Amino acid sequence: RVLNHQIPGGMMSNLVSQLREAGALDRLDEVLAEIPRTRKDLGYPPLVTPMSQMTGAQAVNNVLFGRYAMVTGAVQEYAAGMYGDPPAAIDSELADKALSDGQARIQGNPADTLEPEMDAARDAVAAITSDIEDVLTYALYPATGLNFLRIKHGLDDMPDDMKPEEAESAAEAPQAAAPVDAPPPSSSARSFNVYVGGDLFEVTVDPIAADGAMSVAGAAAAAPSRPRAAASPAAPQAAAPARQQSAAADLSADDTLVAAPIPGVVLRYEVEVGQAVAEGDAVVVLEAMKMENTLPAPASGTVKALLADLGATVAKDAPLAVISA
Repeated sequence: RVLNHQIPGGMMSNLVSQLREAGALDRLDEVLAEIPRTRKDLGYPPLVTPMSQMTGAQAVNNVLFGRYAMVTGAVQEYAAGMYGDPPAAIDSELADKALSDGQARIQGNPADTLEPEMDAARDAVAAITSDIEDVLTYALYPATGLNFLRIKHGLDDMPDDMKPEEAESAAEAPQAAAPVDAPPPSSSARSFNVYVGGDLFEVTVDPIAADGAMSVAGAAAAAPSRPRAAASPAAPQAAAPARQQSAAADLSADDTLVAAPIPGVVLRYEVEVGQAVAEGDAVVVLEAMKMENTLPAPASGTVKALLADLGATVAKDAPLAVISA
């Protein structure tokens, strides 16, 4: 697959995880076939971090939503020249969709075009903290980082799903089986290392039948070399807030819902309630597959409601905004 589809080995696990979250694991082969086409359109960037993830995430979007119907924020920056010049020319159709109207590619050093960000980050969290590590946390992760800092400094309660599980009481703990008396091993006993799921066990095997048949005299005679982690059940999808459920249920014939096409984190809204939008205008930015994905207005109208909290993790198809014609 690495050779056929031009992807780094570690990228395969990312693709599987991302498609599973989107409920589209059955489309993995389509994504693998799309990656070389996307890479060609991007001008054959070398598939190393971060370009491998950018190319893979865009290929997923191309398969799920149509080619370049939803261009990630990182690919938009790449097309604008924020990552320097690609080895080959970027496809003109992709460039037209990625660049804003009249936007020209950056010439020269991209860093020269950037405004300093630290002062703005310090100001944004000044009421919470001045610690430089906290400021950097916010600068790197404005939505989730701010939520984390508010919890860290006691301004918000820690959600239940972030609290450590309480240790079970002795009464609730499962009781170990009573030991069984075993005969001492004979001179024919042999010890073996057995690996189960990466854990090492030492077992002793001793013949007990006249025909030399072997049986296990002591399973797991030694403790595992490292404790096995309990199997983690699949995390349930969080229920949508009441206002999301209500808004989705109370849509009128003139309303259009903006929903999350894939699971992600709500980074920011690009609109306000009461604002007029045209079809295709940016409404909300969703972080998914490690990329910023800007969700456009599916219809023209007025923003009637914004339904998700910034920094909230939302499931696929979660309602995010309502636009009224």
